[in-house]
Amino acid sequence: MLRRILGMKYCIVITCMLFASAFGQAQGNLDLYRGNQAYESGEMETANQHYQTAISKNPKTFKGYLNLGNSQFRNQELDDAAASFVQAAANSATSEEKARALHNLGNTQLQASKLDEAIKSYKDALRANPADNETRYNLAYAQRLKKEQEQQQQDQQQQDQQQQENKDQQKQDQQQENKDEQNKQDQQEKQDQEKQDQQNQEQNKEEQQENKEGNEQEQNKPDEEEQKEGEPQPIQISPREAEQMLEAAKEQDQKVQMGLRSKKQKGKPKNIEKDW
Repeated sequence: MLRRILGMKYCIVITCMLFASAFGQAQGNLDLYRGNQAYESGEMETANQHYQTAISKNPKTFKGYLNLGNSQFRNQELDDAAASFVQAAANSATSEEKARALHNLGNTQLQASKLDEAIKSYKDALRANPADNETRYNLAYAQRLKKEQEQQQQDQQQQDQQQQENKDQQKQDQQQENKDEQNKQDQQEKQDQEKQDQQNQEQNKEEQQENKEGNEQEQNKPDEEEQKEGEPQPIQISPREAEQMLEAAKEQDQKVQMGLRSKKQKGKPKNIEKDW
């Protein structure tokens, strides 16, 4: 369909017109004729040379620029073709010629995917020749492509927006997950610190209690030593020595008892018998 729409129908018409009058034209028209022959043979470079020669001899030629644009279009030299068609429209002598040049300009712009420019060229061609149904058909086709393009762009924008929203949501979820993980870690560290502080406090209390008891023992130690100094200290003796000491004590006790009896006997009054 696109190939049929972009066909250069006016090139064939112009070629026939030029072929019919080639021998009766001036030298410039002879160059156009030779260019048309090369065009029909598919020799685009040769055709371009002849058309450019014709233009150099007659810068105001409509046919030279129109046929040059056609050969450039067929050779996929789209920018050069567009410039040639613009110049052809500027050199047109009738509204029909202008419509031909603008129609081919629109086809060139459509081929280059310049839809806005193509639509404008087709509209300008229809203003010059409202009865041209092929131009109207090409205009409708370009407008449909434009609408599809806009829809694709809109869909792509929505898709890009959705992807961006998904990325943003994933980023937020990741940030929240990191935040929760950090809070969890902070809470665990806090609990560990509190537990460590409690253990340190208990240890400090135990140390303080031990220090207090040690101080009290240290303070009470001199009194105990003094008390011990006033008390008789037990003598460490062997069982044999203890037995000997016990025997000695018994002997000493017997001596003491005998001494006491002796004293009693000396001090006892004697019975003096009276001589009544």
